[in-house]
Amino acid sequence: MDFLKSAITSIAAKAGSAFPYTPGDKVEFRNDTIWNIYHGTRRSDNTPCTIFEFDINAQRSRLTLARNATKKLRTLRFPGVIKVLDTYESDSVIYIATEHVVPLDVAIHNREVLNNEVIKWGLYSIANTVKFINVDASSIHGNIRQSSIFITDSGEWKLSGFEVLTSTKDEEPVIYTFGGLVPEAGRYASPEVAKSGWDILKKQPHHLLDSWLFGVLIYECFNGKVTTSDQLQSSMRKQIPPELFGPFKKLVQQVPRQRASVKQFIDVGRDDSKATPGGGFFRTDMIALSESIDNLSVQSDYEREVFLKELQRVRDKFPPSYLRLKVLPELVKCFEFGGGGPKILAVMLDISQHMSPEECQIAVVPTIIKMFSSTDRAIRIALLESLPKFIESLSSKVVNEKVFPDMLTGFTDIAPAVREQTVKAVLVVISKLNDRNINNDLLRHLAKTQNDEQPGIRTNTTICLGKIANNLGPHTRSRVLITAFTRSLRDPFVHARNAALMALAATVDLFSAEDCCNKLLPEVCPSLLDREKLIRTQAHKTVEIYLAKVNTHAATMPDAGSAQPLNSAPASLSGTPKPQDNAAHNSGEASWAGWAINGFTKRLGVDDEAQYHGVPSLTTSSERESTDSSISSATATKSAGNILSPPSSVTRPSSASSSLGFATTDVAVKFEPVDDNDDFGWGGFDGDNDGFAANGRTAAPTEEDDWAAFDEPVGRVSAPAKPAAKATPAVRTARVSSAQSPPTKTASTSRTAPGAKKPTGTKSHSIAAHKELKKKESLFADTGANDDDGW
Repeated sequence: MDFLKSAITSIAAKAGSAFPYTPGDKVEFRNDTIWNIYHGTRRSDNTPCTIFEFDINAQRSRLTLARNATKKLRTLRFPGVIKVLDTYESDSVIYIATEHVVPLDVAIHNREVLNNEVIKWGLYSIANTVKFINVDASSIHGNIRQSSIFITDSGEWKLSGFEVLTSTKDEEPVIYTFGGLVPEAGRYASPEVAKSGWDILKKQPHHLLDSWLFGVLIYECFNGKVTTSDQLQSSMRKQIPPELFGPFKKLVQQVPRQRASVKQFIDVGRDDSKATPGGGFFRTDMIALSESIDNLSVQSDYEREVFLKELQRVRDKFPPSYLRLKVLPELVKCFEFGGGGPKILAVMLDISQHMSPEECQIAVVPTIIKMFSSTDRAIRIALLESLPKFIESLSSKVVNEKVFPDMLTGFTDIAPAVREQTVKAVLVVISKLNDRNINNDLLRHLAKTQNDEQPGIRTNTTICLGKIANNLGPHTRSRVLITAFTRSLRDPFVHARNAALMALAATVDLFSAEDCCNKLLPEVCPSLLDREKLIRTQAHKTVEIYLAKVNTHAATMPDAGSAQPLNSAPASLSGTPKPQDNAAHNSGEASWAGWAINGFTKRLGVDDEAQYHGVPSLTTSSERESTDSSISSATATKSAGNILSPPSSVTRPSSASSSLGFATTDVAVKFEPVDDNDDFGWGGFDGDNDGFAANGRTAAPTEEDDWAAFDEPVGRVSAPAKPAAKATPAVRTARVSSAQSPPTKTASTSRTAPGAKKPTGTKSHSIAAHKELKKKESLFADTGANDDDGW
């Protein structure tokens, strides 16, 4: 074998450029032909082909047959005839290069590939070719057998074996003189030829020999090799389908005038009327679809739709190679030039699933890339919906440079369906996009769709952002996601708010603990009281997730050892606290842990109670005079209407006695005023320039071009300050002024400071002091009650 292969290669090399094909492995099949068959390639582009080789030196007596076959193959053109690429003849060899094919008998017994439906389809193709030769070309084939039939890569049956093909108009008909030189001619010859020789063909209709030979072919396709003509006359049907058996018997009649022609055989097979016994065996779905595929581009919309439905129904009956190499190219051509729209695209993609990536790159991908720029919205929607089926066949370069720029136009399309499918398609292409396309063009367009007038598109945009969060750049991820998700939390559409909460829960690992605490939790918490139960439930889950992260981070933080309790005396104050004062410090730590505003109001009461019970003061009379002026100034500011912000520093009012006073155990308490312009302040959020109102209140969305325009995440705008509570500024000023002159109080149980005299007084003085203390507590309690934050 190696020697023969090398010899053939050497001969081909000598032929040079006159025959630019290289033979490969030899094809083993039934040895009833004059040709050696090889798989080969075209040297210029390595295109597969089949090479028929005739060795002149070994079969010189049959040289006329080889030359006749070469001549007829080059001149006879018909879809059912094997396609010739090139021929070459030298003194020692004749080459015929054809499309890549394999002999029928190599695969005829592989029933998985050639089932009865496929055999009928193939026989129909061969019958039409024989009919063309007999009727249209007025010729006799004379060599119809399995070794003369070949199967292309697409699974179609093609006819060859033209060694004795003779036209009735030829001056020197080959078949009459050289018909007996065909290998095993006697076994296939019709009864009249076997009895009277090949000259008998001149005296009878020229189609009769081909009718007999075609009948023999039918028998061998279903039952195997024919050894004698008696096998054809047997009444046993064996494997021949019942609907085919009656017409088959008419093809192999012993009496020539009773023998049916191949044309009559086809007519019976195509006629499914009850008046024709055994008719309709060629009325199969495969045959009908194979005849329609060539005219698909010129069919009407209705005819095309019917064809596609039938193809989807029976495509499993076709050989996969036929769908891939015959049907798919026609679909691609129709999709690109002849219309057909989304339905053709769906069939194309289904067929391409059975192709290798290399085949798909050649057959389908170029057309798909081109159609992304189509103005037909139906086609664009179909492409976006079908993107998962072919995305793996697209390289990252193709997606970024050709597909994605056309996809971006879908974000601004006037049709909501196109915008929605474009948002969904982002999840498919995100793995192929580069950082530039993701963090610039894509985010800019997603910012537009999050303000879309369609609530479903806004919701899907939020879902999309949650799913592609890991693909965003680390420098823009936190800012973009916080802005987008908090905006959706104020969307009037309930499912948009729910999507934001779920996206926040899914992306918690992408935010720092500081962002979770300072920016996200304040935005999520209002959803705990949303009017929709769905939102309240999801908000509760999301808050728990974020609190868990904050608590976990807080557990890793170091203890703040330098913190100073509120009731510890500052070092700047005169005097040193006594040991018994430390006990008071320890007992006050529990109250210090509460809210600052509560500690502020309660400390005033505690100190008054301390003086009432005789607790010594650590402040001097001069300090108390300074304190009096401070509290008067702060109170006057509140009287002017700024009741939302406590005074910046507060100290205790002084006593009438210079030797006794309230124990001041802390430095001045400071409160920062609420900044109404703070995106994450404590005020209520009625909405912002994104057009969404809080808690689902309806507001018309407005368009924002890009999240990059926000330096800080969108927050809730503080509500305007409420008007001053019931008391007028004048009345409140009067009350504060009366509080600036604390009464002189004495307490028999109070402890005197070192070197000071014990104060004297009566019980009525103590009661008066106590009432004045209650009046102070009432004053500061009113101030806190009018605070917007509920303090």
